Amino acid sequence: MANKTIFLLLTGLFFSLCLIAQSNFYISPNGNNSNTGSMIAPWKTIQYGIGQAGTNDTLNVLSGTYSEKININKSNLYLRNKANNTPILDGAGISSQNAMIQISNQSNITIEGLEIANNIQLDAQGILIDGAGSNLTIQHCLIHDIHFSSNPNAVVNANKNAQGIIVYGSDANTPITNLKINDNEIRDCRLGYSEGLAINGNVDGFEVKRNKVHDITNIGIDLIGHEGTCSNPSNDQARNGLIQGNLTYNCLSVYATSGGIYVDGGKYIVIEKNISWHNGYGIEIGCENIGKTTDNILVRDNIFYDNQISALALGGFDYPNRGKVITCRFSNNTCYKNNYNNDQNGEIVLTYSENCVIENNIFYLSAQNFLAAASISQPSLTFDYNLVYSDNSPANLGTNWNGMEYVSFAAFVANTGTNTYSNIGNPLFVDANITSPNFHILANSAAKEAGNPLFFTGLNETDIDGENRKAGLVDCGIDEYYANTSIEPALQTVLIYPNPVEDKMLVLGENIKGLSIYNQFGEKVREVVNNQATKVEIDLSELPSGLYFLQTNTGICAKIVKVK
Repeated sequence: MANKTIFLLLTGLFFSLCLIAQSNFYISPNGNNSNTGSMIAPWKTIQYGIGQAGTNDTLNVLSGTYSEKININKSNLYLRNKANNTPILDGAGISSQNAMIQISNQSNITIEGLEIANNIQLDAQGILIDGAGSNLTIQHCLIHDIHFSSNPNAVVNANKNAQGIIVYGSDANTPITNLKINDNEIRDCRLGYSEGLAINGNVDGFEVKRNKVHDITNIGIDLIGHEGTCSNPSNDQARNGLIQGNLTYNCLSVYATSGGIYVDGGKYIVIEKNISWHNGYGIEIGCENIGKTTDNILVRDNIFYDNQISALALGGFDYPNRGKVITCRFSNNTCYKNNYNNDQNGEIVLTYSENCVIENNIFYLSAQNFLAAASISQPSLTFDYNLVYSDNSPANLGTNWNGMEYVSFAAFVANTGTNTYSNIGNPLFVDANITSPNFHILANSAAKEAGNPLFFTGLNETDIDGENRKAGLVDCGIDEYYANTSIEPALQTVLIYPNPVEDKMLVLGENIKGLSIYNQFGEKVREVVNNQATKVEIDLSELPSGLYFLQTNTGICAKIVKVK
């Protein structure tokens, strides 16, 4: 009897020590919440595992179906599928909370490799992040069948909503930071008036990369501000973000015009290398709230094709009854046969914008042969150095511009003061079949070196293949042509003196005819064009102290430290 008691005590001590030493725990539908959470004795439910996990522990979820909604109510947790396992979090019949996974005011959380399905109720959500927090990652998850109603024919209005992934930065002063939503798929959701993936409010510093959002009933990816999500208006904007390498398609609504990508009130966001097709708009940069702005949105190196209304919608709709869009740039995008509704919106719809740039793009028109529709004037718009073409007499394309109709490209240029240096020519895509296109260009493409000769390569900018852009000789569209893609221009060097700099700075190098200085937010704060090919002097004395970036016309980028 004594030996048996000693054995049981030692066994209990062994399991207790194992529990203390563990940082990886396991969950299985065949487990038991009375177990230790080890691989051979897993827990049964994810929520129980969250309650038991300590700081920086990992919960590994095995294959099977978990009929639960979970609340991650602690920081420093890694929730993931066990390698080569496919766990399904199924919300059928569960209405205890709106979200399948809810994270409020937590930090250092990663969710990876879960399938999340069948949340069917008003205001249903796949994953919700709200409040404040930092270092939050959602990756390699599949989210589907998130519906605002079980009735596919339910009437839709502004109060009928569901969301695949939604982030609300709702703290008045502390933002959500270092948010990463990467490599997920969101599909087959009835969303009402909401979005597949949205970031809203006080969120400062985020990336949304390589996601696939498709076959949903409204907007694909949405970056939002000015909705009162954060009670402090100065912080109520999603900002300083990167939207890169996503696929959005079949994001279509019968009750609203849904963009594959939409920015409504966001600022300082780079949108690059995405492919958006068969949506309402390929991309919309707008601002719905009166007296507010969407600003500093850079849309570059994307593909927009076969969308319902247009490739690009830019501006505040119904201004001044809505907000406005300012200081945005749309460059080096390939836009192919959009506006399949054939209602003379063409490739571009402009409502009200100020100080925006549209250049170095390819606009390949659909059979209706229509380029653009601008409802009102666009103050300080730069619209030039684009390549325009169609299969149907591109010189006789149509436009509606500030109340005037033009039936030829020449008349449009002559009367609008835009596109003076744009060209009509065939971009010669590798494959222009709209069902399986390849928008790389051939050697004799009219897009080659057709862009603005004063083009400066942006910070971290490459073409859609990651190849260097050719400053001063940039191609229009998403592809920078190289006869041999392994051979790119040799990197040049410059001498920058002094650095750090107090007032004036010299930039010395070969063929340096111009340069720009950007602040940390990507805003251009100085620009110099100089006929001297080897020396440029620039005065930075009025700039505040801080870190800046120098970009030359030859594509060189360097950090500049400004001191008083």
